[in-house]
Amino acid sequence: MEKISKNLLASRRIWFFVALVLVVLGMGVMGLFPNNSLEILSPLNGLIMWFALFCVLFCLINLFNKERVPGVVEFSDFAYFNLLFTLGMGVGIMVYGFNEAAALSQYSEVRNPIGLTINHWIVIPWAFYVTFAIFEIYDQKYNLLPNWLRNIKTYVYGLLMMLGIGTSFALGVITISGALENVYGISIPSYALVVLLGALVTISLLRGIHRGMKKFASFSMILLYIFMFIMILCAPSRTVANGVDAIGSFLSDFFYNNIYDGRSVQKDWTVYYWIWWISWAAFTAPFIVTISKGRTIRSVVFYTVVVPSILITLYMVVGNSIGMELLNNGNAITELPYLSIKKYSFIPPIFILLMSLFYVTSADSMSFAMDNIISKGSKIPVVYRKIMWVLLEVLFVTVLLLVGSGTTSAVQGLSFLFVPFMILIAIIFIVYVSIFYFKKFQIKS
Repeated sequence: MEKISKNLLASRRIWFFVALVLVVLGMGVMGLFPNNSLEILSPLNGLIMWFALFCVLFCLINLFNKERVPGVVEFSDFAYFNLLFTLGMGVGIMVYGFNEAAALSQYSEVRNPIGLTINHWIVIPWAFYVTFAIFEIYDQKYNLLPNWLRNIKTYVYGLLMMLGIGTSFALGVITISGALENVYGISIPSYALVVLLGALVTISLLRGIHRGMKKFASFSMILLYIFMFIMILCAPSRTVANGVDAIGSFLSDFFYNNIYDGRSVQKDWTVYYWIWWISWAAFTAPFIVTISKGRTIRSVVFYTVVVPSILITLYMVVGNSIGMELLNNGNAITELPYLSIKKYSFIPPIFILLMSLFYVTSADSMSFAMDNIISKGSKIPVVYRKIMWVLLEVLFVTVLLLVGSGTTSAVQGLSFLFVPFMILIAIIFIVYVSIFYFKKFQIKS
């Protein structure tokens, strides 16, 4: 009887959440959400900055934390890193990997465009993710939060997952569609791409995390290494020098770039990224916890912050060096990704396939995490729920693409407005963890 009641409760939570997502999507289509969320949140820019720096410090401290995540290790280090990297960052680096530095170079206050690009994509975003993951680990292990707050967090996290993944996937589909049209002259309706990619996501999810998601992630990363090797061969002669300068600038200008003082580039780019990464932590953190069973927190931080940062640094240096050379030759910033991949005829198919695979792996991660959060671990009926989550994602992204960029911005803006709540959750976690360790210390004394 108890088992049935738990499954009934899980079903009610799921259907309530589905209804909530559909209501939010409908409100977005009707234009009921603000698309100026960055302006609305601007009074909090200083708080967001300090929270970003706190997360970096928190991760540095936890590089020495030997406490273990409950459970038994399920993945090798290689498979673990593949799952981590492909859970959401892959689509982003493919979209911005050739033209972000070129766009940043238009700001006079930017000291090194490639250095600032690296700053936006390494350490801080991953520090946000792993900070919230560590909070989740402690809550699961020691049951720190009161149930009412945990229930509120469940729905907020779930909604943020759908909002964040919806707008990001819309951007990914637009990029894939743009590559097909610019390189091959092939025009494919965006909604057709969403359905095709949704089918791949369903196949991966139905095969499970070990036989499906892990294999998709491993294949994606192997293809990424091949793509990066080709990029290195295509890179301009100054790439090594650009890399040395960019890494030096990242280190020497870290506080200049991340201490908010209202510069235009910070308002247009840096704060935007901070807010975006915090909102994405709602789905990355639970997934990180799920695949980190049995590992030490030190290991989680190392593979979630340090290793991805090294790989992304290499990717961004090479890709943006190619983009900057094309910019200096008089090409438009919006054309740089497509011009960069046209050097050899075999590069565009790899680029398009990688974008598609990263789309699938991100959707996999989000669906898996969302299912665990909303159902609270209920295992019945798994297949039905997996298909339902994918259909919901396909519907969400399709509507955003059909309605247009205005609705996409509004829905994205709504996810941004949850950022203060995410920071409040973090502060509550910090208080509860502090109390826990204080009591633990008192008992030992």
